[in-house]
Amino acid sequence: MAAIIIYTTVAGYVMHLVVGTKAFDVLSVLNMSFATIGTVLFIMRWVWSYFRPKVESVNSTTTFEKNIAKFIHSVIYLLMFLVFVSGYLMLKEPYWFFWLVKIPNPVTDMVINDFFFFVHRASCAVLGIIVVMHIGAALYHQFWLRDNLLARLMPPKPVVMHFNQKKGRV
Repeated sequence: MAAIIIYTTVAGYVMHLVVGTKAFDVLSVLNMSFATIGTVLFIMRWVWSYFRPKVESVNSTTTFEKNIAKFIHSVIYLLMFLVFVSGYLMLKEPYWFFWLVKIPNPVTDMVINDFFFFVHRASCAVLGIIVVMHIGAALYHQFWLRDNLLARLMPPKPVVMHFNQKKGRV
């Protein structure tokens, strides 16, 4: 998700620099294609957030800090939702999914498209700011507080089972 969000954000802003060129067309197809994948992953991730095992909290955080972290994560999910939805609703024309399948635009009213273009740009900017702050907070925890936050975010190591057997015995 992070790679898709970073790529689509950078590509989205670069596209403004190359409007009317072949690079714009390529970036546009890639941007919308990766956003389509990101939308599916976002939905899966959001559903999974209700079923996944609870992540153990950092011992050094207070209840207030835990509540702030939960709130910020909710804001990030809301902004991701706004970015994805407004990205589709702002489309004035259909787009190609990796040059393979043409995806129709859901709204053809230009006033509505322009409104969602504004929502998209604003939510992208706010999401970018929040993500940078979020990365800063994670680095603060890891390197200043030294509470090993990043290790807790990694998947658990697989369990390896060893069986002691003597030759010839089952």
